[in-house]
Amino acid sequence: MSNENEQLQILEMIAQGKINAEEGEQLLRALTASEPKPRPAVVRLAPDVSATGYSPAEGASLAAELRRLGILRVSLPELQELRLHDVNPEYVAGIAGLGLASLDVDDLVNLRIHGVTAAFARALQEAGLRDLDVDDLTECAIMNVDPDYLRALREAGIEDFDVEELVECATHNVTPDFIRGMRLAGLDEFGVEELVELSNHNVTPEFIGEMRAAGLGQFAVEDLVELAVHNVTPDYLRALRQAGLDSFEVEDLAELSSHSVTPEFINGMRAAGLDQFAVEELVELSAHNVTPDYLQAMRAAGIEDLEVEQLCELAIHAVTPDFVRQVREIMPDIEVDELVEMKANGMEAADVQALKDSGYLYEDEDEQEDEEVDDA
Repeated sequence: MSNENEQLQILEMIAQGKINAEEGEQLLRALTASEPKPRPAVVRLAPDVSATGYSPAEGASLAAELRRLGILRVSLPELQELRLHDVNPEYVAGIAGLGLASLDVDDLVNLRIHGVTAAFARALQEAGLRDLDVDDLTECAIMNVDPDYLRALREAGIEDFDVEELVECATHNVTPDFIRGMRLAGLDEFGVEELVELSNHNVTPEFIGEMRAAGLGQFAVEDLVELAVHNVTPDYLRALRQAGLDSFEVEDLAELSSHSVTPEFINGMRAAGLDQFAVEELVELSAHNVTPDYLQAMRAAGIEDLEVEQLCELAIHAVTPDFVRQVREIMPDIEVDELVEMKANGMEAADVQALKDSGYLYEDEDEQEDEEVDDA
């Protein structure tokens, strides 16, 4: 039998009254004297229980309760850690009565540090949380998930949840009032995951009410989250309607906002002469930095009646209004696709003039045929 087990048995004998404290201390000292000299790297049990801060009787009671949990060997640092955090026999007895499996000294210390008592654990079990382990109890204590919170969630209509979901709700400030507010705002179908998403993205009942007032019709939880993620506010929605956009989906609103399509941008495009456009075209224009100023400058350079796709092609290939004016002085009837092709091949206006001067460039087929006749 190891000296560690013998020490625990001596402590139990003191607790059971078979020997008194003085006799127990003598036995402990005799046991220590019989031990071989330890090597420095080996951690021994405390030869004197008082070295840990426990009295002999208290140490004996602690040993008995630890045995109930299946903890048969405790080192001096572990005993000191237990004492430091006031893990006393009464506390261990309460925890042992919960039926938690495979506890060790670290578990007891963690439970004590986070204020997990036997009464707290039993109250959670009575409130409907079953099969709790040490991690579950610790998480609940850290996030203030108590029986009152559980009961309030049930009263708000949330019946089925596990510890992880409860902790998520508490972490993201999903309160019973928040849940009731969502129902009053018209949301009926949601689970814990959806509630966490809504709260995490600051989608409040007030936000939903204002979006409805601004003209947003049917929507699901994921729609509201997407709008919040892309900073689509009730003011933005109202301003888009005032700018002439009346028909759009939630996805359209998210795309417009994420590409910085503002009401000012839309009004500017209309003032620059672009009247007909769809939501996806506005997104394309903004994505390629086609601004109202760019459109007006292109018109001033002589490029009229441009379609959205052509404007985007011009911008993608860095066709500037100055380039258009310079080339049109050389080739007045130049087409948009030709301008794009020139820029795509790295040409400048001087290159165009040089090609025309050398006879390799013709404005149209008639001019080319006349040149061929003259050569003949």
